[in-house]
Amino acid sequence: MSNWGNLSDPIINLLNKAMTFRTRRQEIIATNVANLDTPNYTRQDLDFKTALSSYLNGNGPIGLNRTNHRHIPGGGPGLSGQVQDTQEPVDIDQEMIKMTQNNLLFHANLQMLIKKLDTLRGAIEGGT
Repeated sequence: MSNWGNLSDPIINLLNKAMTFRTRRQEIIATNVANLDTPNYTRQDLDFKTALSSYLNGNGPIGLNRTNHRHIPGGGPGLSGQVQDTQEPVDIDQEMIKMTQNNLLFHANLQMLIKKLDTLRGAIEGGT
């Protein structure tokens, strides 16, 4: 997800972070599916509730340390969450359900972001 720079609207920032989380979770679910036949592989996941709670309490993820001002800042926006090993085998049906749910939530966040940006654009343009 892109960084919104100096735009400090808390709703836009939260939606951006939620979409970043959803993108990361989709990658993890895809990894689970790809490792379906890997011996002893157990499914990985991210816990959105824990990540959101941590973010809202001001305990965002640890960023990368920049030792030189010319270094590119890393880590991206927060709310990425910690990958957790569930110690459960991969169930393809459950992974596909989780992937579909995650995709729907990502698109719901995207629609909310579009509406918010449309509202801001209307206010900036002085109408509608």
